[in-house]
Amino acid sequence: MFSALINRYQSLAPERRQFFVHAALAALFRVFAAGAAFLLSVVAARVLGAEQSGLFFLGLSLAILLGTLCLLGMDNALLRFIGQSHVSGDSTQTNQVFTNAYVAVLPTSTLAAIAVFLSSPWLADSVFNKPEATATLQYFAFAIPFISLFFLNGYALQATRNVIASVCSMQLGVTVLTLPALLYLPHYQTIPLSSSAAVLYVIASAIVVISGLRMWFKVADRKVSFDNLRMPSLWQSAPNLWLISATGQAIPWASVVIVGYFASSEEVAFFSAAQRTSMLISFMLMVVNFVAAPRFSALYNAGEFEQLKRLAQLSTRMMIAFSFPVLALVLIWPDAIMSLFGAEFSQSGQLLVILAIGQTINVMTGSVGFLLTMCGHEKDMKNVTVFAGIFTVTLMLVLTSLWGILGAAVAVSVGVSTQNLLALSKVKQRLGFWPIG
Repeated sequence: MFSALINRYQSLAPERRQFFVHAALAALFRVFAAGAAFLLSVVAARVLGAEQSGLFFLGLSLAILLGTLCLLGMDNALLRFIGQSHVSGDSTQTNQVFTNAYVAVLPTSTLAAIAVFLSSPWLADSVFNKPEATATLQYFAFAIPFISLFFLNGYALQATRNVIASVCSMQLGVTVLTLPALLYLPHYQTIPLSSSAAVLYVIASAIVVISGLRMWFKVADRKVSFDNLRMPSLWQSAPNLWLISATGQAIPWASVVIVGYFASSEEVAFFSAAQRTSMLISFMLMVVNFVAAPRFSALYNAGEFEQLKRLAQLSTRMMIAFSFPVLALVLIWPDAIMSLFGAEFSQSGQLLVILAIGQTINVMTGSVGFLLTMCGHEKDMKNVTVFAGIFTVTLMLVLTSLWGILGAAVAVSVGVSTQNLLALSKVKQRLGFWPIG
């Protein structure tokens, strides 16, 4: 049987063999990243306790929300344009796109950090009704530029198919550095505070940004290039790509912020832990998207539409096969899974089930978002994400005010499902095939 699998693998086309190798590498390191992120949630909950970990998750969610908004669409732009130039060997365009991205993102994220730092007392007291969160929010303000930049470095490395470096830059690195520091926190602070944990996260994120830049510039022909700061194709696509990315990435973090407005610190911790755990359902989706997104762009740009279809459908089948066993575990033992965060978290098993259902629909529709954005149909995806984002936030405000964190979970699950089903119909309309075929 093993030899038959090897023969089957060797009979595949070189590009498809490379796809499987990169997918396997991405899966391996994404497993580490997802496991580390899950472990970080568990450690934060156990070290800080329900109340302080709620403040930590609130500050972290706000920082990541603003950090992703400050990417200005350059994350998807890097995947699309550097993905194309990497295949064609155009290092000039690669350098220009990377420089343009930094010129846009660095000052924007810095201004956002200053605004959050100055407004933290007002946010903590008037918006979240948690005056004790002031110091935590102020410290997390310093993380905003670093979050934007380590994501930017990661997407650039992803576009050049540098799988390991990209995963380390975007997720794994900051988590791995924060974890041991957080575990050590009780040794020098009798009562661990969320503000101290926030400082540790800021330091870790700064180190990851520096490491990501070193990995990017270690390639000989990469440099900072200010020769073309008016790239029409890049800047024309950026607004649509920004709305897509901002809405898609911001909703999970914005949901925690909205919960923080209506609920107690403990309930913020319960909701955040359940949401982070439900993301394990879509783990394989993130893995496949990670590898497939720049390939979608290259295949579409080369006119290889049949290969594009086969890659999209193969990707969806892989995602479904790997995700359903995780869903089964969540449906059978939700309370036991949530109790890993602490005994008091076991009561939030119902939240995990609701959020997991939304993530399952996300997986079953396939890589619809990247198919549209990487193939030049970013306006369609923008319309879908903006509608779904407004719908989700509105639903969250209504249902959270009525049913608390249970309503928030229902709103997020319905919103994720709505966005992906609408995008699925657009893929069929624009590209002529179903990714779930």
